[in-house]
Amino acid sequence: MHLYYSESTDPYYNLALEEYIFANVKLDKGLFMLWQNDNTVVIGRNQNAMKEIDLHYASKMNTRVARRNTGGGTVYHDLGNLNYSFIQDCDNRYSIDFKQFAVPILDALNQLGVQAECNHRNDLVINGRKFSGTAQTVKNGRMLHHGTLLFDSDLDFVRKVLAVKDEVIQGGGVKSVRSQVTNISEHLPKSMSINQFCDHLMARISAKETAVFLQLDEKDYKAIEALRDSKYRTWDWTYGKAPHYKMQKVRSHEGGSLTIAMNVAKNGIIDSITIDGDLLGSGNIRQLEKLLTGKRLKKDDLQEVLSYCEISDYITNLTPQELLEILLY
Repeated sequence: MHLYYSESTDPYYNLALEEYIFANVKLDKGLFMLWQNDNTVVIGRNQNAMKEIDLHYASKMNTRVARRNTGGGTVYHDLGNLNYSFIQDCDNRYSIDFKQFAVPILDALNQLGVQAECNHRNDLVINGRKFSGTAQTVKNGRMLHHGTLLFDSDLDFVRKVLAVKDEVIQGGGVKSVRSQVTNISEHLPKSMSINQFCDHLMARISAKETAVFLQLDEKDYKAIEALRDSKYRTWDWTYGKAPHYKMQKVRSHEGGSLTIAMNVAKNGIIDSITIDGDLLGSGNIRQLEKLLTGKRLKKDDLQEVLSYCEISDYITNLTPQELLEILLY
């Protein structure tokens, strides 16, 4: 068994690290990796951030948004959460029992006096409450299985950042199934730090066979950083990767109320948009809609459009910043 612990808490780096090892590093035996991300919401490969996250709250709290390379639902990572990855070669994806990867995790918890189990959705639970969600992928004869471990996370923050507004959104990716959650620390017979838990988990995972820490070199690190910058840090991957969706928003402002309906293409470009409500401006709102059509639903792109038109000509008592927040959040 190879072991690896990432000292980075940057979600974009860690996701690139995991992908790089999965796709490029030769392994003569399986690998177990532990890593943490600080203040980050991570959506599944086939999800739409707009449907999963309160993006306004996330922005206000400086919470990063990242998209991983596997399916499954949206999760929140902070320094009270521990992420794990299993990577190993496989001959046949259909012969893999993913519950096998739950066994060493459950065994490690049992050694600490915590009775946990794996449910029918492959979530790890304690008394029916979820503390770990998992996802996996198989490609080119290799398998990646990874999951979260809520050890001492801010569960109140989790509920707030994943509580999306009551929008009408059609299409646009796989919706998460919300579950009741719990922290592992609440069930431990005696107190333990997350670092102590990490050490215990590493020891239990490697107890049955000789363990060797995986060594990466400078070339590997440069390749990981390049993947981080070209993929995981980009708007195109995080937001533009969402499937095509339709969305309707109703918002109040000082001058009245607005209803904005958008068709957004799978690359994050506004295919069409209609703005209705208490407008009262002297200009034709269709002109503003035309200016926004064809633009990416991205802050910089929308700011550029709004910078060379007078919003008050179309919608009275509404600032460009207010309209930008309505469109994005």
